[in-house]
Amino acid sequence: MIEKFFKRLIFGQSDIQIQKNFMKICKKTLCPLDIKIDSTSIIFFLGRWLPFSIAVGITMGIIASLMDLLVIEINGYLTTNLIYLFIYPLLVAIITGMVVKNNHDVAGPGIGFSILHLRTKRYMRIKHLIGKLFVSILTLSGGFIAGREGPSFYLGIGLGEWIGKAYGFGKRFKNMLGLIGGGAFTGALLKAPLGSSIFAMELENMYDFDYRPFVPMIVASIASYLTFSFFRGNHAFIVLTHKAVWTLESIPYIIAMGLAVSVVIYIYTLIFHFFAQAAKMIPIGRRPLVGTTLAIPFMLALYYSTHNMEILSAPVHMTILSSLAEHNFTIGVDLAIIGFTVIATSLTLGFGIPGGLILPVLIIGAAVGNIFGHIFPDQLVVFTLAGMGAGLSAGAKTPLAAIVMITEMSHDDVVIPMTAAVITSYLTSFGYSLYLGQENIFRSSLKDFKPYKEYPKERRSEDQHSKA
Repeated sequence: MIEKFFKRLIFGQSDIQIQKNFMKICKKTLCPLDIKIDSTSIIFFLGRWLPFSIAVGITMGIIASLMDLLVIEINGYLTTNLIYLFIYPLLVAIITGMVVKNNHDVAGPGIGFSILHLRTKRYMRIKHLIGKLFVSILTLSGGFIAGREGPSFYLGIGLGEWIGKAYGFGKRFKNMLGLIGGGAFTGALLKAPLGSSIFAMELENMYDFDYRPFVPMIVASIASYLTFSFFRGNHAFIVLTHKAVWTLESIPYIIAMGLAVSVVIYIYTLIFHFFAQAAKMIPIGRRPLVGTTLAIPFMLALYYSTHNMEILSAPVHMTILSSLAEHNFTIGVDLAIIGFTVIATSLTLGFGIPGGLILPVLIIGAAVGNIFGHIFPDQLVVFTLAGMGAGLSAGAKTPLAAIVMITEMSHDDVVIPMTAAVITSYLTSFGYSLYLGQENIFRSSLKDFKPYKEYPKERRSEDQHSKA
């Protein structure tokens, strides 16, 4: 009687066969025949992709460690005398001109070329990789404001492709192999393995990245970062002595700062691409020297604006970012840093000097953040870090990577205010990018705002067919 009472109370009937029904449910949902462990894929990953990822990571970490060591050693010599930091760039420009005269792909930031290269079936030539490595070490050692990610992404893609070929992967995996290598090398040199992996995937198609290489890329990036840290240490690039604090009252100003960063990066993009196109009037072997010669007065102006040589050694240790994050510069100095950085890097990187664009946009974003930090002096760290993220998001169209990368590089958590700045700068920067070859998946036209009933009949039929 009690059993029938509870059956009627729960199921609404007393003659239900609970055990039989549960067995049917188990057969239909819990134990279907089409669900099984894909042992072949697991074995393929553990036997091929995992060893490849670890091998790529260790290789990238060793090369990145050697590259970092040479850069620091050369810079240590250059900083003993200020005049060296202005003579040295001319020598580097002459050497770069000699290298790029026969290896055109080596010139410039490298990421734009790398994005386009990933869509081809060709492997990067070994002599180009050697040339890029050589001139990049010279460039990053001092005198130029050039990011590490340009050379590292280029070199990582080439090395990843060749290591993958040695492992027996066919050309159908070439794109993945290159991305894994690019993310791993960048993760080591920037000490941001997760952010660099996301950065590599977001670059090719803006915010429409392919998740397939993500797991092996993370493995490779962590292996490269650990290898690099073993040889070079794991200290943060952006060293902060003050804890980042923020309040709800500052969020509207952070959003406004994101908009301001977007405008500045837009101007930077126009100037950079203008100089890059203007440089084509000059024979490629002469471009680096001409551009560097024109840029030296602006680099001198940067030095005299900040009264510190760290701006001219920014690629080595990035202490200029730490200074902007922790000290209230005058608005005049901040504007000078923004203006002279835009012109100097457009004349050097735009004329073929190898180096990345991340460092310039981080400096520009930090300087804009330093300006807004005058409103909330106790929240200066938050404004500058958020400004860096906004600059990277607007310039490279990598919003998720910007948030993660700045967090990794600073070892500080300002995710919420940084997200506000990053999303603002990202949304207001549609239509332009510092890197050629990126595709905007959100690109549209005014006709897409028409009501559905106003579409032509053939368009409606196509939409209905695609939904079906």
